[in-house]
Amino acid sequence: TEHRFDNGSAQLKYLDDHLSTVDRSKTPWLIFAGHRPMYIDSLNWVEPDGDQPVAILLRSTVEPLLKKYQVDIAFWGHHHSYQRSCPVFDRACTEGGTVHIVVGMGGQSLSQNLEPIKPKWLEFFDIQHWGISRFTANATTLVFEYVRNDDGQVHDTIVLTK
Repeated sequence: TEHRFDNGSAQLKYLDDHLSTVDRSKTPWLIFAGHRPMYIDSLNWVEPDGDQPVAILLRSTVEPLLKKYQVDIAFWGHHHSYQRSCPVFDRACTEGGTVHIVVGMGGQSLSQNLEPIKPKWLEFFDIQHWGISRFTANATTLVFEYVRNDDGQVHDTIVLTK
């Protein structure tokens, strides 16, 4: 997400070509990852490369591929926080959408620039604690957990099933 991913770009073509080859009978869970988040609660609207302008472009070009290939979960970084969406498409919670998780809560000082009103697609966030994430999966169930560093406890869990 730090290089061109607009319509007609080599990166977008590669994503489409690569995702089209996934055999879901052998790979039941399709997991996507990128640096700059497609869904982000952030006040950074600075053009051209602020959090929100980049997210808007990702939603207009890459999100249709996530929908087309039924990507289950997408992991993102860049913003130094933990944020998890509902299954979402086109900024609306919807069955069959992709769950987006920002896992930027390890190390660097934590970002504090959230919108004053939480977006409807945002189900859980933490901008106060560092932590780790872990997940386990088998052919029918994927469990994702956010574990805070200060107490070692699970503070967010999502379970996806097929």
